[in-house]
Amino acid sequence: MATRKMPWYEFEKNTYEIDEFDCASIFLIVGEKRALLLDTGIGIGDLKGLVEELTDKPYDVVMTHGHGDHIGGSGFFDEFYLNEKDWDGYEFPVTMDKRRSYATTISTREHKYYGYDMDEDIRPWPKMPVRKPLVDGQVFDLGGRTVTAYECPGHTPGEMVFIDSQTKILFCGDACNNNLGIMTLPGDINFVSVETAGRALKRIMLMAGDKYDPEKVYNSHHDYRGLGAPLAKEILPYAVQICDELVAGTPKLIDIPDPMGRSKEPVKVATVDGKSWIRFTPEGIHDVK
Repeated sequence: MATRKMPWYEFEKNTYEIDEFDCASIFLIVGEKRALLLDTGIGIGDLKGLVEELTDKPYDVVMTHGHGDHIGGSGFFDEFYLNEKDWDGYEFPVTMDKRRSYATTISTREHKYYGYDMDEDIRPWPKMPVRKPLVDGQVFDLGGRTVTAYECPGHTPGEMVFIDSQTKILFCGDACNNNLGIMTLPGDINFVSVETAGRALKRIMLMAGDKYDPEKVYNSHHDYRGLGAPLAKEILPYAVQICDELVAGTPKLIDIPDPMGRSKEPVKVATVDGKSWIRFTPEGIHDVK
């Protein structure tokens, strides 16, 4: 059993953000008949036990994308939904070494204390979960509220965002963060150009007002916001603007410290305001003709 449970916060009625010790933000959305779990983190502690304390309703597990810090805990559940575009290009199952390595990287952040035991709380998967396809426009009817999935390629080819009909929240996974990375190269199985990412983000941005409240956008890491607090409403429009400027060849470039702390060398990013930015590779800006 886990030595310490993950912090969580009910920031809207029957809508929870679960903090996996800064490794990921996991969301639980509860309707009248069913619930939906968005992501499973890297897999620290007893997420399944916590979910089943918060709700006694049956629930589905869906993934925003295929990176290990979002599907690393999937082996504690029977099945999950994931866009098939992320099935082949990312490690599955996620190894113990990968899970511990990522958790170690996060745990070295300054002025932080997480209180879990790397050996006791990062446990082997007890089963191999079944992957089920997740497609654009797929609707999860929870009873009294629906959650709709939309493709938003960029961070990964199969990145998905989710809109809740009841709260008008946009759950954007890693499709839009203050520190967005679009860094694959042509020829890579996971290649997505900045040009494609910009179009996808613009499509989601234009749904604001009609399908979701632009002041209720939640990403899957709360580095740049408080637990239960939304992203600043300008972050998504800024991401679209940065993509457009990169494609046009007119970006504002700055050097910043390596966001993951893996290198002492600064990295070059494109920005609007110096606070939100996109990390990119010059060869990956344009679509491949």
